[in-house]
Amino acid sequence: MSLTLDILEIGGRGDGIAELDGRRYFVPFTLPAETVEAEPRDKRGDGIACDLIEVLAPSRHREVPPCRHFGVCGGCALQHWRRDIYTSWKVDLIARALSQHGVAAPSFEPPLVGEPGERRRADIVLRRQGKRVLAGFHERASQRIVVVGTCVVLRPALDAAIEVLRDAMAGILPDGAAADAIANETDNGLDVLIRPHKRLKLSLEMREALVALAERADFARVSWGDRAAPEPVVMRRTPLLVLGDTTVEPPPGAFLQATKRAELVMRAAVTAWLDGAERIVDLFAGIGALSLGRPAKLSLFESDKAAVAAVDAAARKIGGNRVVSERRDLFRNALTVSELDRFDGLVLDPPRAGAAAQCAELARSRIGRVVYGSCDPGSFARDVRTLQEGGYRLEKLMPIDQFLWSSHVELVAFLKK
Repeated sequence: MSLTLDILEIGGRGDGIAELDGRRYFVPFTLPAETVEAEPRDKRGDGIACDLIEVLAPSRHREVPPCRHFGVCGGCALQHWRRDIYTSWKVDLIARALSQHGVAAPSFEPPLVGEPGERRRADIVLRRQGKRVLAGFHERASQRIVVVGTCVVLRPALDAAIEVLRDAMAGILPDGAAADAIANETDNGLDVLIRPHKRLKLSLEMREALVALAERADFARVSWGDRAAPEPVVMRRTPLLVLGDTTVEPPPGAFLQATKRAELVMRAAVTAWLDGAERIVDLFAGIGALSLGRPAKLSLFESDKAAVAAVDAAARKIGGNRVVSERRDLFRNALTVSELDRFDGLVLDPPRAGAAAQCAELARSRIGRVVYGSCDPGSFARDVRTLQEGGYRLEKLMPIDQFLWSSHVELVAFLKK
């Protein structure tokens, strides 16, 4: 039975939240101050997830979504919200997380606001059904695939790759098989890793089809298999990322900052906030996107074997001992206080779980300046509370919206002992 609900606010997942008779309801694609008709579906956390049936009284901040797939594709949740109000909501997610953890925060820097057509990495889902190949993204809360014509958030080269991959996979995937195409736009072309969902050995004909795909689409490299052990099948040119005065060859399927503009802004923050530091350590460093290409002596720690190998190769090109990298699981084996005290500047960019164990050690160290890049306000606020109790002060914070129209918000922050 459907309900008439008044939407009070937008929750952390991007759904509208309503309350009725002591129960909370989560309704997607709604906005604060709207009255809607919704169908309760499943229990979710402390409330009930609903399907939106109709907006009975729309908000004055509602806009026409720019993408025809909006509401079905699971990639975007908030295309219907006026951009300035949406951006303020994302900034408030960070402010609320800090407040909940009792963290004193400065006035934020102006946020980096995401723009359409600048996302440079995507996971494209591919599935062959008979003679047809479905190519696109998963539906919201489903394994079904939305066949995408144009994606308004992707860089043009990535958007065009969807159709090319759809056409090519008919001659590569057997009927019923599925794969992900992890596509990164590097500084000299697309680097594509095709990862079959089930083990699938490449035949000569399949290899020839991948070569033809790379030629037709002008891909720099096409690889096949799992991220842990990918096989480069076609290398038309070496994928490269330019980081300051250093170039890095990323491994297939490498993690990149979602937009080049955000990466440059975060690198500029590291440069400004760690200016004068002579010995810098980068933790959860990935391929060194935030720290490589600087005059300081640099030590990088990362758990991913392929990323460490990429940094090692870049370091050999630089020569000397200016850059060293080490493979290390910082969740299980955080740098100790004595190890940290060798440095005068630190860059920290952990995954969504944050860096609780590492921040407990950092709080007791003598490192004077820390730049923390975060993709989760909650774990960031928890970690900063730990650092605050160890004598650090949060001095600067810039919200970053790399995932336009999603509920996901990132940030880069500066802490000083």
